Amino acid sequence: MIGLWLAVGLAWAVPAVGAVIEPDDVVAQYRLHSQEKGVSGPGSELLCKPGVEGIQVCASVIEKNAWRYATLADEGVVRPTEELLRGVNGFTKKEVKDMGSYWARELDDGREGLIFVQPEVLKGLTPSDVVVAWPVPGVVIAWVPGNPSLDQVLSVGVKQMVEAANHPISAKIYRYVEDTWRVWGEAKKSPSE
Repeated sequence: MIGLWLAVGLAWAVPAVGAVIEPDDVVAQYRLHSQEKGVSGPGSELLCKPGVEGIQVCASVIEKNAWRYATLADEGVVRPTEELLRGVNGFTKKEVKDMGSYWARELDDGREGLIFVQPEVLKGLTPSDVVVAWPVPGVVIAWVPGNPSLDQVLSVGVKQMVEAANHPISAKIYRYVEDTWRVWGEAKKSPSE
């Protein structure tokens, strides 16, 4: 009898759900990609919600050694079940010579969007407010703004990552202020370029 309850319980288990950041057009692009593969209905619809200007927050199903996008066909997937704990959370501190430091998270583990959902985890990096970029899948860059040289170097670096990517997310830099994510800035080409 216990074995029956265990089997039934496993069938009803909700998968580990994370979150990823994607560009605004991801839902339409995924739908087209699915249709090209002959998939329609709930399996062709990503489970995403608008984030802030330029990005979507999409649910991800965390599997043993990988992750995949959650779709409307994934029963029981309603919201993230995974959490990032205060602390480093996969971020590595890096230095820009003679300018300062920043943190990069380059894990592509289906959890980088949890930073958007749980912005308080950024306090594990520093007690100061930070700005955050999601330039390409799996990558999050954060730093304390206010040093004009470092701000420029990192903003331009984010833009270059986006321009070089075959799956760019956003060149915008975001900041969590008063319980809301907002665009903080974006590197733009100077008029002389």
